[in-house]
Amino acid sequence: MAAIAASAVTAMAQSSVYSLNIVGYATVTIPQSYSILANPLSAGATNGANEIMPIIDGEIILTWGGTKFIQTGYDSGFGGWVGADGSTASVPPSLPPGHGFFFFNPGPATNVTFVGQVVPNPSSTNTTSLIAGYNLLGSAIPATVAQITNAPVNLPVLDGMIILQWDAVKQKYVQTGFDSGFGGWVGADGSTASVAPPYAIGQGFFLFSPSVATWKQSLP
Repeated sequence: MAAIAASAVTAMAQSSVYSLNIVGYATVTIPQSYSILANPLSAGATNGANEIMPIIDGEIILTWGGTKFIQTGYDSGFGGWVGADGSTASVPPSLPPGHGFFFFNPGPATNVTFVGQVVPNPSSTNTTSLIAGYNLLGSAIPATVAQITNAPVNLPVLDGMIILQWDAVKQKYVQTGFDSGFGGWVGADGSTASVAPPYAIGQGFFLFSPSVATWKQSLP
């Protein structure tokens, strides 16, 4: 799980039109080896990996295609961005807010600062479509909450859902689910009582959704 070092947001008004654009930053500590991250802010033309965070030589990014991972890495010895074979030229993957991704940091642990615009703006609602099955996600709104279902993160509670968060120290998943037949939130065994897990800015996670659904978020 990524640890948050600092975060802030500032409001900016443009000319005499008081349309609020909220610009901010979030500094996330990325340990050596694998983490699941999520871009909390919109930046650049495509939210490309070269736009939202510093490039680390030897890094690997795994995005989720719905049924399998898509690998892209950066290797200066092969000219920069490369595909899964480690040598064929590629392009930096798009990592928009709301999407999670595995990130391999060859080391050492480092701080990465995301900078960009908060999505959605104060007058709109962000809607993320969930497929039936596994979704690799992150909150499109930069927020840290005690429980992932709390506002403004607002992950919907779906009967049969499973949340898989990544323990970057032990390099394994931590599972929490919701099963009304066992009274609600349950641990990895599917029956021991638990609570909805916490969520931190910049954290990605897998969500198993039992059906097609939507995840709606609005700023407070």
